[in-house]
Order: sequence, then C-alpha cells, then structure tokens
Amino acid sequence: MHRFDAETAELMRAVFDVTRLRLGYDQVPLDGSASPAELSARAGGTITAEGIGGAHALKIFDEVLSRACVSADHPRNLAFIPAAPTRAAVLFDLVVGASSIYGGSWLEGAGAVHAENEVLRWLADLAGLPAQAGGVFVPGGTVGNLSALVTARHAARARLAAAGRPAPSRWRLVCGAEAHS
Repeated sequence: MHRFDAETAELMRAVFDVTRLRLGYDQVPLDGSASPAELSARAGGTITAEGIGGAHALKIFDEVLSRACVSADHPRNLAFIPAAPTRAAVLFDLVVGASSIYGGSWLEGAGAVHAENEVLRWLADLAGLPAQAGGVFVPGGTVGNLSALVTARHAARARLAAAGRPAPSRWRLVCGAEAHS
C-alpha cells in the first residue's frame, strides 16, 4: 500500500504536471456545471472492484470532473469563497495532503491544532474579541451553522441547568427563508 514504485512516480509526475498547468493560468477557466447524465456519460464507470488506476482517475478528474465545477478563484465567481485558492495555498495543500495529517485532536495533530489556534487567536484579536474567545475552522456554511446550533444548544442546556429548569424533550429553532441550505 505504501510502496513507492514506478507507477507511483509516474502518477506523481502527472499530478505535478496538472498542478503546474493549473497554477500557471493567468486567469483560470470559469467552467460550469453538468447534469448527472452528462457526467455519467463522460466519466464512465469509475468505481470498480479492480479500480481504474491513478493515471486514469487523474485524467477523468482533469478532463471531466474538475470542468463540471465553477472555479472558486475565477474573478467572475462572486457567489461565495469556499477556499483560499492562492498559488501558495494550493502548493501547501499538496504538502499537507502528502503529510497525511489529522488535526482533529491534540494527540494526533498537535502541530496542526497549534497552527489553527494561532490563526484563530490572530483573527479574534483583529475582531477585538476577548482573550477567552476561541473557535475552530470548518469547511463551509453548512458545518458552521451546525456547529453554531450545537453550541447554542449546549449553552441553553447550561443556562437551564443553572436555573434549575429541565431541558426540553425536543429542541426547536426558527429561521427565515434565507437560511443557508
């Protein structure tokens, strides 16, 4: 599984070639969406018992799947910013991915958690938040909203317990039609 062989070396070169090409664009392609039928026809069967191989998977990603996504770093993409697609961020994503880091707890990822805490402290200071302010990075609005709801429920339980009142058997929330999906 972790053997570095000729096939892995060739895949590594191909991945670097695709990355180099992508990072070399003065303006990335905007690309766009595709229907499930279009993607099935163009990508073909990608999950097989014997696998399709790294080179073929990279080709499908580069020529089909990535082109059915709107590039977040395109100047005309004004909808949302789910990534930090600078050239440096992309290159460091390669290094972090290759390092197989798990940053979910201090035991396995002290370095990653420390780096996250440093950035969170810097952001909290910029926002004028108190020294006890903290947080965690999440991949987007859905997980951010879920985290906020769990935090709110935890705080509400603590307030009710401190007041000697029971927690409700079922929690409810109110949101407007504009709420995040």
